[in-house]
Amino acid sequence: MRKKELTSLMITVIVIKMLLSYPVSAVKNAGQAAWIEILYASVLALALFFITAKVYRLKKDLITIAETVGKKPLKIIVGLVIFLILLLNFSSTARIFPESVKVILLQNDRIENIIIGFAVVTVIGAYMGIKSLSRVNFMFLPVAGIVFAGFLLLLFPYYKIQNIMPILGEGAKPIFVNGISSLSIFSDIILLNILMPYTKNLNLAKSGIKKGLIIAAAVAFITVLAYCLAYEYPASEDYMLPMYQLMKMIHISNFFSRFEAFFQFIWSILIFLYSSIYVFAMCAVLQETFSLKYSKPLIIPITLISTAIARLPGSVSDTVKFTELVSVIQVPIVFLLPIALGLLSLKYDRRQQ
Repeated sequence: MRKKELTSLMITVIVIKMLLSYPVSAVKNAGQAAWIEILYASVLALALFFITAKVYRLKKDLITIAETVGKKPLKIIVGLVIFLILLLNFSSTARIFPESVKVILLQNDRIENIIIGFAVVTVIGAYMGIKSLSRVNFMFLPVAGIVFAGFLLLLFPYYKIQNIMPILGEGAKPIFVNGISSLSIFSDIILLNILMPYTKNLNLAKSGIKKGLIIAAAVAFITVLAYCLAYEYPASEDYMLPMYQLMKMIHISNFFSRFEAFFQFIWSILIFLYSSIYVFAMCAVLQETFSLKYSKPLIIPITLISTAIARLPGSVSDTVKFTELVSVIQVPIVFLLPIALGLLSLKYDRRQQ
């Protein structure tokens, strides 16, 4: 993968997850100061990334480094932990996305048919391989970005500055203490680590991920700010699909009033790319963890298992609550594991010299 393709992947995997339900989660946590919370979480994520970049000296993924410093037992443990994190990340998306399609586009269709279609497209995409997926994503992402920016501009008449007053909302504690949980929207950064061997060199990977992280953080900040400006608190806590609610506000005469359907179409393409990349990465993790010869035979079973797990929560609200609970465990692993293994690899290299 080239640097710009890695950057575009970084933007997609973070922004897709952020567009699901995060604005509402941030509002529930920090009130009308949710936009400050995401800014704070973005600074923390960038700081942790820079620390990781300092101690990470090898163009190897975490599983390979774990094998180097701790042999096969540590390799299997780290591999299974990473697989579980990827599975949880993907399952929350696979649960909410079909529901949003039914609500916005296919009200009269059965949810089971939408899930089957989602699984089929995911399997096809994963079989294409990461190089093809990264190139398609790189070509489509600018189109999605232009459309998204256009939507935010069309929402301008609905923005009210008083909706974000007082500036600190419910106080500093919900923002700067409880807000640490917002690091979970950047947890997809671990997926890029798994894809590192597909890049040309370590410096290219670091540069691409850093740029993608900064752009994704900017998009997250603008999105949450737009949501806070458009909806008055505490009414902004009540929506499970915040972006859908924002798009419903836009009307240009009686001939073009369903912007949410157009947004869903663009977003669906990005979701299919996201899901295919995730399934490919999960297969790559199992292949490396257990030293398998091929990864493609795993694509269909992992897709089926992931979509089945995604259906376990009884509703979208249950999925959101479960995701918030998982983030308490997920965040330390995602951000501290690369730092810990990076330091161990440096110590191991010194011993070998």
